[in-house]
Amino acid sequence: MIQIGIPELLIVILIILFSVKPENIQSYIKTFYSYVLHIQNFFTTAKDDLEKELNIDGLKQDIHNENRLKELDKDV
Repeated sequence: MIQIGIPELLIVILIILFSVKPENIQSYIKTFYSYVLHIQNFFTTAKDDLEKELNIDGLKQDIHNENRLKELDKDV
């Protein structure tokens, strides 16, 4: 698997900035930002769909209820 860290990303960004014409930088930044927003929206939607499919809130509530029952049993 390829591992890319912050230093590698900064080097790639600097290479791109130096190889692009100054008048095109703004359009590239806008395009990059729109891609980032689309990716962020995709992952948010996927997370919400998974939570809905797996009924995460219901499972959390069940675990909470079981923990409360165990605490009450210990007190009695």
